[in-house]
Amino acid sequence: MKIDIGDKTIFFTVEYSKRKNFLLVTSPEGHINLKAPSGVSEDEIIEFINSQSKLLLDIQNKLESRIYISNKKSYHEAEIFLYMGKPYNLSDIIDTIPESEEEIQVVLKKIYTSKTKEIVKNRVKHFEKLIGVKANSVTIIDSPSNWGTCNYKKELTFNYKLSMAPLEVIDYVIIHELCHILHLNHDRSFWRKVGSYDPNYKQHQDYLSKFGCVMTI
Repeated sequence: MKIDIGDKTIFFTVEYSKRKNFLLVTSPEGHINLKAPSGVSEDEIIEFINSQSKLLLDIQNKLESRIYISNKKSYHEAEIFLYMGKPYNLSDIIDTIPESEEEIQVVLKKIYTSKTKEIVKNRVKHFEKLIGVKANSVTIIDSPSNWGTCNYKKELTFNYKLSMAPLEVIDYVIIHELCHILHLNHDRSFWRKVGSYDPNYKQHQDYLSKFGCVMTI
């Protein structure tokens, strides 16, 4: 979701659970997650977010004055990379860091490809059962423009960088592509189907729009 506070646009995700109160959780790179009680309305969420406007503006101002995650990597051991939506130093991801940038990129690509393949294949099986569809193949690829695709042969592809996103965002991309098995276009029936399995899909789209540029090696 997003909300305008003054001249700033604040993006945040919402996580519903069996809790009594709202809780705002922020990460060092600026991800804002609102833990909300199950059943609360969007108006209640907006009201709470507005009540936290000073805190959120402080976070936004700090983000604008400091680069937490860059889309242009320096490849020193303290450089930040995302995994499952959380920031990690390069040294946390690679045990022995190669000397050249090219070698580091090769190692990172292998790691993220492996992680994405493992996560995606597991989640695809989960959602195939829920949605009642079956993909003919699942392939992890290097795509400059797509997080996922589905063709008329029911062949799915997913971007190897997808494991940089939080699980709920990965799930959205998987649900999106599996629903294309039933609806190859983006008509109302398609989005209703997506929304029935991911009611917060617009928030997950916002996440990819905002943070996709730093989900890179």
